[in-house]
Amino acid sequence: MSIGPRLQTVANFVPEGSKVADIGTDHGYLPIELLTSKKITGAIAGDINQGPLLSAKRSIANAQLEDQITTRLGSGLTILQPGEVDIAMICGMGGHLITQILQDSPEVVQQLQGLILQPQQGFSKLRNYLYDIGWHIEDEALALEDNRLYQIIYARPGVAAKPEALALELGPVILATKPPLFSNLVQEQLTKTRKALKGMNKSEAAKATEEYRALTAYQEELEALL
Repeated sequence: MSIGPRLQTVANFVPEGSKVADIGTDHGYLPIELLTSKKITGAIAGDINQGPLLSAKRSIANAQLEDQITTRLGSGLTILQPGEVDIAMICGMGGHLITQILQDSPEVVQQLQGLILQPQQGFSKLRNYLYDIGWHIEDEALALEDNRLYQIIYARPGVAAKPEALALELGPVILATKPPLFSNLVQEQLTKTRKALKGMNKSEAAKATEEYRALTAYQEELEALL
């Protein structure tokens, strides 16, 4: 079993010797990889759906790691007790859903030492919320898998100044460091923004909205990065 670039990038952010929770574990490949490589001491693999959790249980049994990975059925971080793990990994969901998961379990979030998040969209809302609750983004990375680009966020507790709007969308660390896939990210965002503006250009009412003005300004900011 091997994990792809997306989950490998997530794994790279996991601190050595930590205990982790994998929320929305699916097949359980990520905690299995982390334990097989001896990077973590134990894991809790959770999923809201019975099917993926059964699949994870099979994978864990095949890897002979039942004594080190606990599986739990349930929603988000509600499967955890405060202080039970050091790091929570929430990957492959929308940024709005990840934000909701964090909002639903503040007492668990409060006791965590780190969050590793891989939102599919809703990046700005998620990053904004992290700063609102007294966390900050310590590191970020981009991963390319099956021609799809992924943003991975490593957040830690600690108050810091909230980044500007562009940095909240693209990632403050990504924007500052401009990693190899940075131009891919900017081009992807530009394509989406131009498509949205093209649709709005057909309507005078749409062109008069604040959303249109904001998208136009965002397009100009993105173009300036290339």
